[in-house]
Amino acid sequence: MRRISVKLLFAVIISFLATNLIFILISRLVLSRYIQEEKMNVSAYNLLAFGLISMAVVVFIFVFLVLIRSHIRYLKEISEQVQKISNGDLGATIHVRGKDELAELSQNINKMSAQLRTKFNREREIEQAKNELISSVSHDLRTPLTSIVGYLDLIKKRANLDDETLDSYLYIVNSKANYLTDLIEELFDYTKLTSPDLQLQRNEVDMKRLLQQVIGEYEPILKREGIDVQTSFASESVVLIDVEKMVRVFQNLLENAKKYSEKPSVLEVNQEIDEDSLIISFRNSINISEKLEVEKLFDRFYRGDESRTDANGSGLGLAIAKQIILLHQGDIRAELQRNKLTFFIKLPLTQESLENHK
Repeated sequence: MRRISVKLLFAVIISFLATNLIFILISRLVLSRYIQEEKMNVSAYNLLAFGLISMAVVVFIFVFLVLIRSHIRYLKEISEQVQKISNGDLGATIHVRGKDELAELSQNINKMSAQLRTKFNREREIEQAKNELISSVSHDLRTPLTSIVGYLDLIKKRANLDDETLDSYLYIVNSKANYLTDLIEELFDYTKLTSPDLQLQRNEVDMKRLLQQVIGEYEPILKREGIDVQTSFASESVVLIDVEKMVRVFQNLLENAKKYSEKPSVLEVNQEIDEDSLIISFRNSINISEKLEVEKLFDRFYRGDESRTDANGSGLGLAIAKQIILLHQGDIRAELQRNKLTFFIKLPLTQESLENHK
């Protein structure tokens, strides 16, 4: 009974019955009068019959239009909203009434409108991000390139340059060139990670063992910088991850700790299970807390201080880490308390790991 075809058929039947009823009543009234007066001839009869039939048709159309007027108004409303959407008013919706085909059509149009708006907003965000990325990269590339060109020009002239000065210039040129190489590689990696076509190579991995391996490889580097590592890991915790990309996250966080930690200090790496998630934290004491804006840490090209020099890295490491975690349906955030900076990573556990934990 909710299908519009049934409703239209019902309207036709009602209109037909109403027309017949009115036709019979009027016919009896008129014919009985003429029969009583015995004044009806053939032409008068034909004229009367034509009039009655015409009246029946008019009554049928009137009753039918009255019965379907709500559907006609609804169709007009749908048409107007579709016209708005076609004119660029993405996100315009139609009030869904009933449960027939028109209601289904309205729901589908609303869904299409919402998807178009989401897609349009996403494309606009991508375009804006691309423009910002180009602007930031242009700035970051221009500065070291200017230095390289300047020092190479001095070396080329070789005017009054002793060996010590020449070695100093070559060291600076080499440092700037290495910085450019790192920036281009990280920019390439970030571009790949933000591509909608990226596919993760997921495998079930015990995060405890993976963290132990990564930290074990990085620990000698941190010790040379005066940073000791303390770890506290939960029991077996299996996650479904792209190992190569997750290792990149841990390396970026360890590299961040190496650059910005107080020396000497301690880097604390903890892992614990919270309901259906695995929580990993990296906590270290930093020496730039007065200049650090925590809410901007994961922004592209943000650094921990105002200067934009190669000593502070490309500014893409934490942005890359965040993108990788988001691709794993996880979350990463930073928290600053006094001079203690903590990065929290939240990843979903596998069903097997949850059952073992219980």
